[in-house]
Amino acid sequence: PSAIRYQTELATNAAALKAIDYPFDATSLDEVCESVVMLQQALLALRAALQADDHPQGGHSTFAEAKRAGEVLLPATKAVRQAADRLEDVVADNLWPLPTYQEMLFIL
Repeated sequence: PSAIRYQTELATNAAALKAIDYPFDATSLDEVCESVVMLQQALLALRAALQADDHPQGGHSTFAEAKRAGEVLLPATKAVRQAADRLEDVVADNLWPLPTYQEMLFIL
């Protein structure tokens, strides 16, 4: 929601500037839009991976679950994390609801 709100703010700003024929650098808006799409796609892939039951009937061994987690779930989770980290870097601090890494490490 924070990323969508920021995306909307940037788009509204771009439209307002365009309405008065003032140039607008869309780099920030492009980056937020790309990151939002990346996060949405990664979340869909993770949800699909979590819901998939690709084991043969009755074949839920611990080894098979661990192998699936390493080969399927871990990469899907990393993709979500990568997109969220990218958004954390570009969304305005006043809109980001969670402490950032920098805040956790350097602000007491």
